[in-house]
Amino acid sequence: MKMRWNSGLPKLEKECLTYLKEQKVFERLLKGFWKKYESYGMFTGTVELRNLTEEEREELEGFFGKNFHGKKSAAVSAAKFRNAWKNSRFGEISPEKVLEIYFDKKPEAKSEEKRLYEQMWKSILKQAGKEAAGTPAAGWIENLKDVLEKGVSSDVSVCAQEIYRYLKKRCGESKSSEHEIRKQVSMVARMINALPYWKGNVEYQAVFAAKVTGNPHAFDRGEQDSALLTLILNWFARQNQNGQNNKEESCQPNHNIFPALHTQKLYLQAGILKDDVSNYTTVFGIRAWKENGKLHQGICGYLEEEEAVQVSLASIAKWGRVECREQELFLVENPSVFSVLCGKWKGKRSCMCMNGQPRLSSLLLLDLLAGSGVRIYYAGDFDPEGLLIAQKLKQYYRGDFIFWHMTRQDYEQAMSKETISERRMKMLEKITDPRLLPAVERMREEKKAGYQEKLIGLYTD
Repeated sequence: MKMRWNSGLPKLEKECLTYLKEQKVFERLLKGFWKKYESYGMFTGTVELRNLTEEEREELEGFFGKNFHGKKSAAVSAAKFRNAWKNSRFGEISPEKVLEIYFDKKPEAKSEEKRLYEQMWKSILKQAGKEAAGTPAAGWIENLKDVLEKGVSSDVSVCAQEIYRYLKKRCGESKSSEHEIRKQVSMVARMINALPYWKGNVEYQAVFAAKVTGNPHAFDRGEQDSALLTLILNWFARQNQNGQNNKEESCQPNHNIFPALHTQKLYLQAGILKDDVSNYTTVFGIRAWKENGKLHQGICGYLEEEEAVQVSLASIAKWGRVECREQELFLVENPSVFSVLCGKWKGKRSCMCMNGQPRLSSLLLLDLLAGSGVRIYYAGDFDPEGLLIAQKLKQYYRGDFIFWHMTRQDYEQAMSKETISERRMKMLEKITDPRLLPAVERMREEKKAGYQEKLIGLYTD
């Protein structure tokens, strides 16, 4: 509990404060009565003083005029304190005023303190609502009012409340002043209004952070404002989802399949790029349109030249539609296999290379393909990791998805001499798709990995 010397006190109260500070036992005694006041709303109760020092015993004897010699503890009731205090030279100062002088603030019952605290938050939010009128942040205030005042429990209102709860916890733990709380609420409004999505833009996280907070690292992992931004983006995603009811449910991907990429996608939906340099996908034989409906001339050029192209996450994020030859796309895991297929299928088919574990760029492209009704043919390596990727992609894709040359017989032809460790073999327990199980059972028998390169002849026939 913070104590300060209050130079604005009348003379008697200054002398009283000096006396209380000189007598060390009063620190423990008054802290005890302060807690009682918080509980009962009045100067009452009994304070237990344990493990008394010799100095404290002498101070108690001087104040109460009573022998405390040899006592290890003492019980001081409010009534005893009040009587002893009344007989002191500071008797005209009430015990309640003594608490105020010592702690430099008026004592209040916690229930009253809580009521005033809630009233302050309500006033702050009301003012924030007025200031946010006509901006996207007004939506957050309205959603918050729905849940706090009307008891609405929709997904978007609950997300709005999560931001509010986080702010209250953060401000409570740091004992923020009303001015600091207003700054925090204004920060939320500023973050919402600054989301690149509202202007149809895409920005790197560091650029967005610098623009909003002045610190390019404010939203880095582990930073306090990073958690706040994630809550805001959860709210934004829910609100945006509510406004896009025209999308068919069958085209909505399952984000639980690749949870590690969910946060990246959450950021990107609001126009914030967490990572772009290493986030790309490689395609061949596709045509793309921008969000504004205009044909993407760059991708069109690669189609006309019959060349593969690496496309960044930033670029795919600005696409609105994708089409493939014959509305089919052959998706492979291995880059070398992809290169062979591109050479063999010029002018005939469309291809895409996953190149190991899926990146967000690949998943965004799959979302666009599903929206265009493209059928996917997928071929990958025959090892536990490869089969898990195959199964997850099938679960993620909201369209026709066919395992291509991934049968038991294909595994036998692709089999190598590489032995799969027991640790990796246990991963096969996660494979449940019935179309992959025959290959899984044979793999359990052989304990050998199989690779796509040995099936190139089958792919190109």
